[in-house]
Amino acid sequence: MMRRAAPIGLSASLGVCLLLGGCSETRAGGDTAAVTPLDAAAIEAGVLADPQDIDLAGSFADTAGTGSDAFCARGDRRKGYAVGVAVSFGGASQCEAQGTATLSGEQATISLDRSGKGSAVSGCRFSARFDGNGLALPGSLPAGCLAACSGRASLAGASFSLIEPGDDAAAAARGRSLDRLCSG
Repeated sequence: MMRRAAPIGLSASLGVCLLLGGCSETRAGGDTAAVTPLDAAAIEAGVLADPQDIDLAGSFADTAGTGSDAFCARGDRRKGYAVGVAVSFGGASQCEAQGTATLSGEQATISLDRSGKGSAVSGCRFSARFDGNGLALPGSLPAGCLAACSGRASLAGASFSLIEPGDDAAAAARGRSLDRLCSG
């Protein structure tokens, strides 16, 4: 014998609506990136960094902990940043470049224009995610970014953790071919 499910009562329907409403998106701090109410509450409580208060300036290292990959940024949110990136794949294959970046909320727009060997790089502009502690490059980058790399190396999917914030830390970052990875 088949049983029918009891109809959902008004209070249960209201509870489901409220639960789903908690998953809606709002805007925090005038940021163009959507923030859930839970994230907004965490920002208000100081558990999460406000996307408008985070700063990209600093020295970063790869999240795998090998210490051979680096990213650095010097400057500020208002004027923009001078950036440098170095990613190694063994002794001969590497990516190394310098350029500029802007930061809007948790989105860093990075434009690389010079390789570690001094060659011009064009068409290498992409958005990366920065949460105040970690920077994650997208898994797919424009073809122009290959000019910053040798062999079969790629910047795609690289991720870095903030090691030390500030311009002084960024100024100390070193690359393979570039003595000062973050000039500017």
